[in-house]
Amino acid sequence: MSNQAFVRRLRTSGGPSHDLLVLLDTHRVLTTNQLARATDAPVRTVRHRLDRLRTAGLIDAVRPGRESGSAPRHWWLRTTGARLVSGTAAAPGRQRPSGLHVAHAATIGDMWLAVRDHGPAAGLALRRWWSDRAGWQAWETRSPGWGTRTRRLTPDAALLVDVDHGGVTGTAAAFVEVDLATMTQAVLRDKVTRYLAYAADRAWQDRWPHCPPLLLLTTTDARAATFLAAASKQLAAARRDHQAGGGQAWRDIADANSLVVAACGLVRDPTAAIGAPVWLLPDRAAARASLPQLLAGRIAAEVRAQHHYDQAASGTDRRDRIDQLGAIREAADEVARHLNIPAVAHLLARWYPATLPDLHDQNPELVDTLLAWWANRDDPHLTRQAGTALLDRHTDVWTEQAEQLLTAADRHGDHLRLRTAAATLANGGQLLDSWMLDELRQSPSRSWAQVQAAAIEGYQTARDDEVTAVRAHLPWRARRHTTIDQLTVEHDREHLLICDTCAITYPRPDPHAEHWRDDEACPHCHTGTPLPYERRDQVATLDRRLTAIRAHLYAVSPAPPRGPGRPAE
Repeated sequence: MSNQAFVRRLRTSGGPSHDLLVLLDTHRVLTTNQLARATDAPVRTVRHRLDRLRTAGLIDAVRPGRESGSAPRHWWLRTTGARLVSGTAAAPGRQRPSGLHVAHAATIGDMWLAVRDHGPAAGLALRRWWSDRAGWQAWETRSPGWGTRTRRLTPDAALLVDVDHGGVTGTAAAFVEVDLATMTQAVLRDKVTRYLAYAADRAWQDRWPHCPPLLLLTTTDARAATFLAAASKQLAAARRDHQAGGGQAWRDIADANSLVVAACGLVRDPTAAIGAPVWLLPDRAAARASLPQLLAGRIAAEVRAQHHYDQAASGTDRRDRIDQLGAIREAADEVARHLNIPAVAHLLARWYPATLPDLHDQNPELVDTLLAWWANRDDPHLTRQAGTALLDRHTDVWTEQAEQLLTAADRHGDHLRLRTAAATLANGGQLLDSWMLDELRQSPSRSWAQVQAAAIEGYQTARDDEVTAVRAHLPWRARRHTTIDQLTVEHDREHLLICDTCAITYPRPDPHAEHWRDDEACPHCHTGTPLPYERRDQVATLDRRLTAIRAHLYAVSPAPPRGPGRPAE
């Protein structure tokens, strides 16, 4: 197979070699052995695929410090490989990264694999990992005389794990910094300063379940202890600067909001840093903590702080107002008819009971308008205000979901979840459920084309054999006036169905099957309605639905949305 054909196959069909490109796009640099571990494939197989990708000009490799011998190769994406995976040019430095950068990035990859593979045994189940720029944080601060200022935190990696340790369960986050003894202590202190600012500004609040601790992996325990000695002074100064109030509630909240810093000297062996008590803490030179213990402590601290927040925010008035919002949600259809806005029913149906407290606290103007109308629904002025407020809210939610849908189409291409979501948003005022949005953010396991191919696998061969046999048994005169194509069309019309939502064509189920029902939903997207195959022209294409969504989005937005086929301005 030529290089061009190989690249074309990767672009259209994916496969194990494409998975290697995705891993390199995510982690910047990985060794051959790391890629083998990540894909659970033999090293020899992975090496062959990497050599094929390199020959195609998609990736490149280097052996840091030596270009021959048995040292592991460190792989990264070239520009063409980055464009194939993400549709964008490679990030700076990907063309020929320095030896130090290569070693540093590969070490971050070792930590990722250590958490992924050895975390579950220690009570840590990895949910997400962000390497390099993907884990960087940006937030804005306001200060007198300076106005708004954007600040940035640039961890080497960020992780999100489910923790089950010492009776504490929950989700925890952490920032990872890797030091190969190349950073001076002054640089490390500067990093701590930025992390302290991040914690003090509570910039983590809308993204992480708690203030993520800073975890430094360095070369030796002595270097880790030196770093912590300096960090302890910075942490103590920060506590003095923000000290106020008193009592147990204040202490619990201050503990949850404070930055926790830990370090260990196992950068060359991150697996040993997962479950064992190897992490040093400031002011506790003799004590060592395990990573599960550290993260469980952060979860417990946040739980204690949240308890005080909840107590402070509780009250009869607040509970009554939230109950009234629940009553409005329960009467969604009646509210929509009363306001004469059908789309309102779709909005209210997605105000789940668990989200009502946040809705109450984060949208006071909307809540005040609704509750004023709910108390006096015969007032035409209040009715108009409530209708306008809910319609504006629906427009905002639909717009946000439409933008996420178009972004997902850009990022992941055509797949069943995308088609189902597009059909929903293109249908009047319907909105997506939160689980549908979560699925859109995830990379699909199979493309639409792959699902379609699997759905009719073997059908065409069986059909052609049957059609040929039918024609062969026709009388001579009938056979002269009957073509294979005619019989094929009739066979498809009789034996195929097509989903009106995902447009997957599949064989009609056997009506004599034990569990068959004639009103059964599409077995592929589980939401669409099967239609006779001859009505396939009535099923809207994905492009048509995305075009309709994009046109409506443009009508309600000041700037045209960017979707598949639309270049960035």
